[in-house]
Amino acid sequence: MSKLEPNQANYSVNHAGTFLNFGNVTEGILKGKVFLKESLQLTSMEVSLNNLPPKAEVPFYHKHKENEELYIFLKGQGQFQVDGNEFNVFEGTSVRIAPDGVRALQNTSASEDLYFIVIQAKENSLTQWVETDGVILEQPVEWIMQSLKTT
Repeated sequence: MSKLEPNQANYSVNHAGTFLNFGNVTEGILKGKVFLKESLQLTSMEVSLNNLPPKAEVPFYHKHKENEELYIFLKGQGQFQVDGNEFNVFEGTSVRIAPDGVRALQNTSASEDLYFIVIQAKENSLTQWVETDGVILEQPVEWIMQSLKTT
């Protein structure tokens, strides 16, 4: 089960546990999926951590009204279908799908779970990114936990 640390002014932390245990967190058609929007107080995206067991599939096609999705595959192998086109996915594969893309996913392995992250955000809403939004500060980095270990 998710362990939530107290939310601070500028950050939130959620320890969802191992991907192996996600099947025990949610039920029904969303079994094996942990949504992070509420626990991390996300305001511009939805993120889910996912575990699809061997030979399992998402049992429905779906699309979105406004949000594009980014699937990032961490471990395992599967097949993705978008608008009737099928392609293989595996560790290191990333797939971006426009809101109108009709999609489905299956785990093609007989023995290994498929682990992946899905990020959902409103299409065409990104106005700044690392090079235009990031600000490097002059203060040196200090690690409180590391200095406690050496004293």
